[in-house]
Formats: sequence, C-alpha cells, structure tokens
Amino acid sequence: MTAHQNAGTPPDTRADRAPLHRGRRRPPVRWIVHGVLFVALAVGIFGLLPRLGGLTRDAAGLRHARPAFLAGAIVAQALSLGCYAQLYRRVLAALGARIRFRLAADVILATFFVSHLTPFGSATGTVVNASTLETEGIAAATTGEAIALTSLTSTIALIVLFGTGFAATAGRHVSHQYLVIAGIAMFLVVVVLATVLSVGAHPAVAGQAGRWAASVARHVRPGIDPEKAAETSRRLASLARTALTGRAFLASFGFAAGDLLLDLLSLDLVFLAVRYQPGFGPLAVAYAVANIASAIPVTPGGLGVIEVTLVAISVGFGAPRATAVLAVLGYRIVNYWLPLPPGAVAYLRLRLRPGADGKRKGKGKPAAPQAC
Repeated sequence: MTAHQNAGTPPDTRADRAPLHRGRRRPPVRWIVHGVLFVALAVGIFGLLPRLGGLTRDAAGLRHARPAFLAGAIVAQALSLGCYAQLYRRVLAALGARIRFRLAADVILATFFVSHLTPFGSATGTVVNASTLETEGIAAATTGEAIALTSLTSTIALIVLFGTGFAATAGRHVSHQYLVIAGIAMFLVVVVLATVLSVGAHPAVAGQAGRWAASVARHVRPGIDPEKAAETSRRLASLARTALTGRAFLASFGFAAGDLLLDLLSLDLVFLAVRYQPGFGPLAVAYAVANIASAIPVTPGGLGVIEVTLVAISVGFGAPRATAVLAVLGYRIVNYWLPLPPGAVAYLRLRLRPGADGKRKGKGKPAAPQAC
C-alpha cells in the first residue's frame, strides 16, 4: 500500500509556512483532476465493460439474480475486513503496541476510503493511520513498520492461495489466453516469493533493496533519502525475523488467510447469484492473479485492472463471458464500492475524535510532530 502530500496533517501545522502560500492552489487542482479521472475510470469500467461482455442483451438476467447469495457476499466481505483488522492488531501487538478492535476497524476502513479514491492514495491513507495511532501513544515509526509487516503477511498468504488454486486446476482444459496470463502470473509470483525470502532472511540485502528503490523513487520525489530508506528496510527485515515468528506468525497468517478466503467466498457467492459455479481452483487463480496485477498502484484500489483480469481468467476457464462480466462487476460493487460509505464515516469519526488534534486522549501529551 509514492507518497502524496500529507492530506491528513492538521491545517494549523502548515499555516505559518510561507512557501506553501505560493502553491496553495495546487492541491485543490490536483484533487479535482484526480476526482475527474476517478469518475471517468469508474464510468468507463462499469459502462464499457458490460458492452464488451454482451450484457446489453442479457441485462434482464439481473432481475433473476438470487438475493440470498448477494446478501451472503456482503456478509463475507464484512467478515473479510474484520479479519484484516485483526491481522493489523496482531502485527501491532507483536511490535509491542496494542489497540482495541473498534479502533483497528475504524483505521482500516478510513485507510480503505482514502486510498481507494485516488491513484497512489495509499500514502495518504498511511498518514491517516499513523496520525490516528499517535493519539494512542504509538509512534509513527511503529505504525509504519506494522503496515509493512501486515502487507508482507498478506502477500505470503496470497502466494499460498495462488499456489493452491494453481495446483487445483491441474489437468483442466483451459484456453491459450489463460495459459499466457497464468504463465506471466506464475513468473511474477516466483519473483515476488524469491524477493520476499531473500530480503526477509538477510537484513543487509533488504538494506540494499531499500536503497535502490529509494534511488529510483527519488527521480519522482526528490525529498526521499536513500540511506534512510536503506536503514528502514534493514530494520523491517530484522523485525520480520523477530516479531513474526512462531505463534505470532501463525496467528497473523491465519487472519491474513481468513481475509483472502472470505473475500474469495464473496466473489464465489456473486457467481452463484447469477447461477454459475467456476470452482475453487479457477476462482482462486483468477482472484490471486488479479490482486497481484493490482499491486502496481496505477489506479486506485486496482480499479479496472482487477475487473479485466478476473473476467479474462474466468472466461479462460470456460465461464460464459456475459456471466463473468456480470459476476465480476457485482463482486466489485460489494468489494470496492459498498465499503466506501462506512469508510467515510470511519474517517470522519477519527478526524473528529478527542485527541485528533495531535494530543493523546486523556493525558494531554503532544504526539510526535508530523512531517509535512
């Protein structure tokens, strides 16, 4: 989850900085451009894709979708988000920081809301996350480490899911299109797995990788310090070897797997709502490949990337194109759009809660100053 400007920083921490007055109009213009692009992308995906799938002829089939399965998909999605919140809590606990489930759920929903509205918005979501937990006395550095380790655990679970689904599809008749996509995905999975294992096992390698990544990112954002990034990467690798071992790793991996499996169940239930059952193997491969492809933050929340990938692989496994498009778009409504309203409520609740001005609740102790 290339950083945008800290949208979560309280206005009073920026008011006395003269250089910002000259560029004050730029953030609103940027947000307007992002908003226009976001709406255009959403309209394109949910307007053009059905036409490519032939749903203009079969739209009447929507009236016959089974509502019980759609309701089940929504419940599964809510439970999936709950598992992710529990995963985040477990990782924080492994780092010595404990928070209530309600707070973890609010933070996850608010981060989801912010990061799914603009490309590269995960950086802004991270700021919301860090600034909220600072009011609980948790250092921003610890929050950043928890976010990184949470993402690492989820990635490992996703790779395991892909491998399981790939094995379950052995011997099935598939199209050439699927073989090409699955081959590319398998290559990416092997690269990611090798990178995770080598970096996680050797802090020195992690430091070199962090320095290289920061050097590349510095061309886009000059303020990035490669040496600081290298030190952070080494520390994260060391933490991964100490904090996430034994029972701590098993518990975290269990919640990560629960998050992915419940999300996958949500997709399966939407397929069942339109009276089609792809099977666990094909659905797991399609789901894992789509999430791997969406890891590159080109669009907010993988909007467009996930839809096209899920449809292509589902059709490659024999699903009727119109059915696949209908099911995937229904799933994305449940997975992407429905959590946005509660995410907005959670975001407002966090911004308006006592202590959101940078002071820890009930103790009057200022939190560590935020970087602008």
